[in-house]
Amino acid sequence: MKTNLIKAIYLTFGLSSLALTGCSDSWLKPEPLSFYEPSVTLSTKEGLEAALTTCHRQMRYYYMEDNGPALATEMIFSDVAVTAVSDFSGCQDILSNVTPISENNWFGTNMINWFWNMGTQGISFANVVISRISELDLDQTTKEQMLSSAYFQRAWRYYHLIFQFGDIPFLSKEVTTPKLDFRSTKMEVVIEQMIKDLEYAVGYIPDQVDYGKENKGACRMLLIKYYMAAGDFDKALEQANALIDASGYELMENTFGKWENPYPEHHPVTRNVIWDLHRPVNKADASNKETIMLMVNRYDNSESRLNTNYLYNMTPFWSQTDVNRGILVPSKSQSGMTRQSATAGMLAQYPDFLDCRAIYGRGEAFSRPTYHAEKSMWGDKNDLRHSREAGNWFVMEDLKYNDPKLLGTDDAVYYLKPIQKYADDGTLLCKDTIRCWFDYPYYKLWVEDTAREVANGYSGTDYVGGSGDWYVYRLAEAYLLRAEAYYWKKEYAKAAADVNKIRERAGCTDLFDAGELNGLDGLDVIMDERARELMYEEFRHVELVRVSFIKENQEGNYTSPKDLADESSNSYWWHRITEYNNYYNKGVKTLHNDEYKIGKYNIFWPIPQTAIDANLYGRVNQNYGYSGYELNETPIASQEEQIASGQ
Repeated sequence: MKTNLIKAIYLTFGLSSLALTGCSDSWLKPEPLSFYEPSVTLSTKEGLEAALTTCHRQMRYYYMEDNGPALATEMIFSDVAVTAVSDFSGCQDILSNVTPISENNWFGTNMINWFWNMGTQGISFANVVISRISELDLDQTTKEQMLSSAYFQRAWRYYHLIFQFGDIPFLSKEVTTPKLDFRSTKMEVVIEQMIKDLEYAVGYIPDQVDYGKENKGACRMLLIKYYMAAGDFDKALEQANALIDASGYELMENTFGKWENPYPEHHPVTRNVIWDLHRPVNKADASNKETIMLMVNRYDNSESRLNTNYLYNMTPFWSQTDVNRGILVPSKSQSGMTRQSATAGMLAQYPDFLDCRAIYGRGEAFSRPTYHAEKSMWGDKNDLRHSREAGNWFVMEDLKYNDPKLLGTDDAVYYLKPIQKYADDGTLLCKDTIRCWFDYPYYKLWVEDTAREVANGYSGTDYVGGSGDWYVYRLAEAYLLRAEAYYWKKEYAKAAADVNKIRERAGCTDLFDAGELNGLDGLDVIMDERARELMYEEFRHVELVRVSFIKENQEGNYTSPKDLADESSNSYWWHRITEYNNYYNKGVKTLHNDEYKIGKYNIFWPIPQTAIDANLYGRVNQNYGYSGYELNETPIASQEEQIASGQ
């Protein structure tokens, strides 16, 4: 019944395709939906529940969009990552190649249009519930809870959209007739409305619901971020204190749940809380008190599972065999790596064959960490999140030369020996170190690829990272948000205590004091800790833009997105790019001769030209620095003006 209703919802929204998503059954995959498509939906409780279910399912696409690294797009516009694609032009030169008419380019990790389409589509589904819930004959409690869920879903989309795109149209209700006269709305107006909506949601949504759905804790977490964006740090602290101290959540400080040690012979893991915390099987475990909201994404749910694909998108392309790019044996005569499957035939011929792709994934490196994210921010040798000894962190030397073609040659001595970056004479053995040589958090990215032998036609040749539950919010982020709120209030000792709480759980012994949390360096301390704790969980670009927006407002310099984007700006985002991303504007080039470049105005992404062109009788403004900005009109600047606009 629910499945049929969801399909009906898609059809009435003008969505046209069903797609395979990691299984043999046909399932729903949305086509882009703009703000401007009218929609007519089922006016029943079941229909509105189906719209909310669709919102929940679409949240997973933000993290696991098929083979398209949507989250990677967020990361490469930040201090922690760049695209590692090095055999053709893409998002290496963001300054030149990211424009209002850019197409989605998965391998170049440009999914800007995808974020716009997915975000606006989710808002449309949420608005159906918001507009129609009062028409249904339901008890008041049910109405309040469903409305609260819809408010959260809409606010979650707008949180990302405004800090990705700046001033955009705000839709307060379902669009049921053709409308071609939308206007952009100032970010501050959207923030004000989202705060009202989330305050309502916190008051009426249940404390706990089924996993995969928003609850009071999730609404509090999002409300904290909006309060801080509005500069209301006291209210942010009030919500953070309630979340941390009075909501039943706890940081997991000891091992728990199911113990998994998938490759004890080749990549042994010493059981530790960080490893257990990020096993998909433990994220919804009843003993895990840290989970606030997660996405349920399991192999046994054949109708809706998605591969995480992190072992494909975010890990090194170690299996490159081109001698001009790949990892050579120390003799420099040939590559020593293969992603050959450990089939029965292969093992019969080579009993000791090592299937590296099964242990570490079939990496394509659509993104890679910066030096800061990979090495320099990890100053504490006791930090479990960066511990090779515990098995949590992968380094390239964990790989071994595994190509049986080495046998019977002079290079046989290297077979099943750890790979080397340099020969004994100092010669670099991997020319494409951008794509083929980097370390990563194994505990975050390794997810068992249960369906590897049959899914997506891989026939056993690839391990891309299988389906698994994924965090949306967990309590550790609440501590870091509270630390940030204390920072803005100049209560540096309290800020340091919350940062240290997270560090102590990770086994760190290098802790911070109040003095180290003062000034810009103190903000860097907090954002570094976010990077350490939340890499591959947070939308890094969004968070840096939110902090930039707050900082500019605190200093009294903000009037519009242009203040963060023009040539004279010195936004916090730009500070992080300049100081901590060792690729952009540093003269670094790929083997394809593409130079890594980014501009100050790239803090905000270009509004897709298709969205502007479709709005024939109004004006959706373009962001500063992109073609069309000169045509901008004054955006909606108040709640009263927003109501009068009819949007």
